[in-house]
This record gives sequence, structure tokens and C-alpha cells, in this order.
Amino acid sequence: MKKIAHIGLGIVKLLGLIVLVMAINGIPMLFLARGQDLPVYIEILLVLAYLVLMFFAIRTLWRRYQTHVSEDIKVLSFSWGDFGKALLFFLAARVVAVLGTYLNIFLTGQSTTSNDSALQNLGKIMSVNHIFFALLYVVTVAIIAPVIEELVFRGFATIFFFEKDQKISAAIITSVIFALPHISKWTEFPLYFAMGLVLYAAFARRGNLKDSIAVHILNNTPAALVMLFAMFR
Repeated sequence: MKKIAHIGLGIVKLLGLIVLVMAINGIPMLFLARGQDLPVYIEILLVLAYLVLMFFAIRTLWRRYQTHVSEDIKVLSFSWGDFGKALLFFLAARVVAVLGTYLNIFLTGQSTTSNDSALQNLGKIMSVNHIFFALLYVVTVAIIAPVIEELVFRGFATIFFFEKDQKISAAIITSVIFALPHISKWTEFPLYFAMGLVLYAAFARRGNLKDSIAVHILNNTPAALVMLFAMFR
């Protein structure tokens, strides 16, 4: 009974964190989509308010997560060697993305997922006239979203439900949980599930969330930069 109650409480907590992730990722999108008529001083205030809230939200979640992490993992640094390994995982993620794209074309005839299409469409309305909203969106895609998503989908999702010797189960379940909020069609599931597996593998290598965060940032940054450079054409 205690185990069932523990799992139930974990599910409730995780659902709350997933809602938080969606809100954090969605606010900059809302600014871009609905803030075109706002004066620049309001734009600056909204961006600053968002960044302050994100700082405290991420710091709070990180500190809470650290209470569940052993001391030997807490003291792990992120060296250039670890960065090199993160690059290898990033390359694996790119292979997954390419294969997932071909699978999506085969199944639906479309070369992009609904999630990527939504991001690209928002990128098209980025404007130098609202440069602060545009830069916030780029920073969110490249940095904020990877950090918060890794905390939730790899960090808390693992500690809520799994022991250290349950890595295979954790990899599968957390990757399913990661995939579901990112898809609008079941044909997109294999791509995001496989991406979740790559990110979990990066995390599980040392049990250090910094590793999967680095891979996630590397994965998201190219698309963010493409949108940024396209804005200045």
C-alpha cells in the first residue's frame, strides 16, 4: 500500500512539473504570437520578469533535485572530456533526428513533426521590431527549455519512480513520458522516444544531469541559431 501511495504521489508531482515545463516553454511563444502591438518598455519588462522567474524556478528545482543526489555525484565536474562525450551523444541525437524525419515522411508524407513546425512558424514571426521577445524565444529554445526539461524528464522522473539498478526500466518509461508532451500524432512518437533514450543514456553514463543538459542544449542550439540568423535577413 505504501508503495502504491508513493507511486501515486510521484505521478501527481510529475504531472505538476510537466505542466510547469509546458508553461515555461509556452510563455515566450505567447509573447511572440500576441505581443506584436506592445510598446518596447512593456516588452523589456515582460522579458525581465520572465527571466527572473525562470532563475528562481530553475534554482529551486535544481536544489530540490540535489537533495536526492548522492554526494559522489554532486561533486562531479563537467570537464572537456565530458563535453567531448556530450558531442558524441549529440551526434547520436542527430542520427535519430534524420532517421525520425525519414520515418515521418514515410508514414505521413511530412518532413517535420508538428512540434518542429510550430517552432518554425513562430520563428517566422520573429522580428527586429520586437528583438527582446525574439531573443528570449531563442534563449528559451536553446538553453532554458533543455535545462528545465532535463530536470523534469530525466531528473525527477527518475528519482520519483526508479532505483539505481533499474536503468533499463527508467530509460524506457522516462522516454515515453518525454515523448508524449512533444507529439500531436502517434507517428511522431518513435522520433521523440528515441531522442529520450539518447538523452537518458547521456544522463545515465555518470548519473549526472549536467551531461544530458549539455546534450539537450547542443541538440536545440542549431535550430535556435537558424531562427535567429533568419530574422536578420
